[in-house]
Amino acid sequence: MKKFANSVLFLSLTLAPLCAAAQTGPLENVLARTDSALAEAFLKASQTMPPFTVPPPVSISGDNRASDTPAADYLPLNQRAVYEYEYTSSEFTGVKTVRVEYLEYSQAERSVKVNMIIFAARSKPRVSNFVVTAGPAGIRSSDSPLSGPRLEIPFPLAYNQVWNEGSDRNRVAALNAKAAVPAGTFDGCLKITTKLGGGDSGAAERYYAPGVGLVYEQIISEDRQEAIRLTSYQLKYSGMN
Repeated sequence: MKKFANSVLFLSLTLAPLCAAAQTGPLENVLARTDSALAEAFLKASQTMPPFTVPPPVSISGDNRASDTPAADYLPLNQRAVYEYEYTSSEFTGVKTVRVEYLEYSQAERSVKVNMIIFAARSKPRVSNFVVTAGPAGIRSSDSPLSGPRLEIPFPLAYNQVWNEGSDRNRVAALNAKAAVPAGTFDGCLKITTKLGGGDSGAAERYYAPGVGLVYEQIISEDRQEAIRLTSYQLKYSGMN
C-alpha cells in the first residue's frame, strides 16, 4: 500500500476558494494546467486502474448474510460531495486536514471525478485528482486517502466476502458496525478489514456509512500507523450527465 499520492493536475477554477481554506498562500504555483490536460489525466487514471477479481460469497458456518443497504449506498457516487477528514500519522506530528471533493458524475460511465487535497500548517498543500467507478466487480478507485488504488466495495456485497489485492487480503467484517468520529456517530456501517501482506505486514480497517461514504480508516503496519476520521461533510445529489 502506498503513501499519499504526489501533487498532480488540479482544476484552476477551484484554486481561489481552496486558497482561502488552506491559508497557506496561493496555489497557482502548485498547478496551472488546461481543462483538456485535466481530462486527459482523469482518462489515464481510469485506464490504468488495476484489475480486481471478486469471488462469489462463501458461506462460513451459516453466518453469511445479506445487507439491508444496497452496496452502492455505502459510497454514493451520483452526488456533489465534500468530505473533510483529520489525518494523523506516525510520520509527522500534529494533525493534517484531508479534503475530498466529488466534482462531476457521469451516469454513462458510472464514475465520478474526485479532487483530493492534503493541507498542513507549514507546508504547501498536496493535490491529487482521481476517479471512482462502479463496475460489475464493485466500486473501485484509482487513488484513496491512505491506500492508493483499490477496490472500495465488492459486488455482490455479503458478510465474510473476501478478495485479494496483490498480497493484501480483504474481508467484509460487518454490515451493521458503528463508527464514532468527529462528524458524528454512524450506525449500520460497512466495515472492511485488510491483512497487509497476508497479515505479515500489518492490518487495516475502514468504515463506510450508508448514504455518506468513507467515515474512518486506520492502517497499522510495520513501518507506519495512520488514520483519517471524518470531521465534516456536505452532500448534494447531482443530476445525470
